[in-house]
Amino acid sequence: MNLVYSKFLFVTLAQDDTRSRARLREAGGCIARGFFNEFHANGTPSNRSNETIQFLACPTPGQYNDGLLSAAFVAHVTTKYRPRLDEIETELARRLGRVATVRALAGAVQAPRYTSDALHEYAAAEHTTGDVSRNVIIPMSKTAAWWSMSMLERHSYFYPHVDRQSGNTVSGHAKAAERGIDTIYRRLYHNHDGYQRADEYDFITYFECADEHLPTFDLVRQSLRDDRRNPEWRFVIEGPEWRGHRVLRW
Repeated sequence: MNLVYSKFLFVTLAQDDTRSRARLREAGGCIARGFFNEFHANGTPSNRSNETIQFLACPTPGQYNDGLLSAAFVAHVTTKYRPRLDEIETELARRLGRVATVRALAGAVQAPRYTSDALHEYAAAEHTTGDVSRNVIIPMSKTAAWWSMSMLERHSYFYPHVDRQSGNTVSGHAKAAERGIDTIYRRLYHNHDGYQRADEYDFITYFECADEHLPTFDLVRQSLRDDRRNPEWRFVIEGPEWRGHRVLRW
């Protein structure tokens, strides 16, 4: 069941100059009308509006062919009404015209599948104001072998268990990520049209943390990718990793 819909709109300027920046600011201000700006958020998602927007920026984007990693700007829009996201994307692209290209990733927050209420509370870090947190966006998919397992089999990979391949007791996803529980806010967005769709990602993973906790994020990232501790990673197909920081407006 989809609880709320989101779109990440990645914007790459054709030319980064004063005129293009002015056009970008104007377009950003237009699409933000009627939404709560997440830059001001300070608390858990349940205490805030479901109609939200936040602006992200990367001061030095790389020179990539991929439309995500080349983006210097991202708008993250969330709403209960999915068609509104398509309207926002269309309006942003129209207002930017030839000044920039827009690439969108869409997803939906769903009820937790592989966790209990107790573990969800244990692992829930707070969403803080934009002036103290950076962010990372990583789209990813799972392999066909993952989706061929039963729900119960997939569930087991998130807890300490005996690894079938090595025969050893392993940490699992939750314990491998334990170091970042208090300092890294995370949100998982599911592909709202389903999994294993051609040329689409299954998930968008979104993280926030203060600058001083970026080393912790990298340690957690490394721990999760160690399939000797977290065998779930054998079934992960990662997309590009976009890093930036939250800004009040473009």
